[in-house]
Amino acid sequence: MVIDCHTHRNAPDPHAIISTSPIGFVAQGSQLWSVGLHPWDLGLFCADNLRIKDEIWVELVASSASPYVAAIGECGIDLSHGGLLATQMLAFRKQALLAERLKKPLIIHAVKAHDIITGMKKDLKPEQPWIIHGFRNKPTIAEIYLKAGCWLSFGEKFSPEALDITPPDRILAETDESQLSIDTIIMRLEESVQKSLRETIIENSKIFHPYE
Repeated sequence: MVIDCHTHRNAPDPHAIISTSPIGFVAQGSQLWSVGLHPWDLGLFCADNLRIKDEIWVELVASSASPYVAAIGECGIDLSHGGLLATQMLAFRKQALLAERLKKPLIIHAVKAHDIITGMKKDLKPEQPWIIHGFRNKPTIAEIYLKAGCWLSFGEKFSPEALDITPPDRILAETDESQLSIDTIIMRLEESVQKSLRETIIENSKIFHPYE
């Protein structure tokens, strides 16, 4: 049972998907993971800021094929700290296509990039869920993502107004780098909307088990 769809905490965490780089990735027991190339790290992963290094891509594809890798990412577009936009878009597109090929959801890091992300979604027409992790933007941005068919994952810092307009079947929860437990975060989400969300989030998290 997954309830925390995105965390950077150490394994084991039986109710979470741990986000990691493909470099040296080794599955541990039945722990679930997401594996991807974060936009902040593309300077290390790309050759001449133009393309993903062949050896890095081989590691990512091999890692992603594991049945314990439940999602691809986090990957995405960050217009504040992500470096050359062309490189970010290339890396994001390749990982989105990999997610489609493997039939796994895509965990997205997006900063000031809603127009780019939704534009690429319209272009690629993915069948797999695209999840905007750690969503904390205003409701007008939430509406743009939701209209494009994206899911929103809420963590410690969130916009109550954005949460309020998100359809229940498109809500996920995460700890990311928070020191709070996922139970505490969900409790805060529930207090905000004044209704129970735990079972809804557990049900929604079944998207991460396409092999079950």
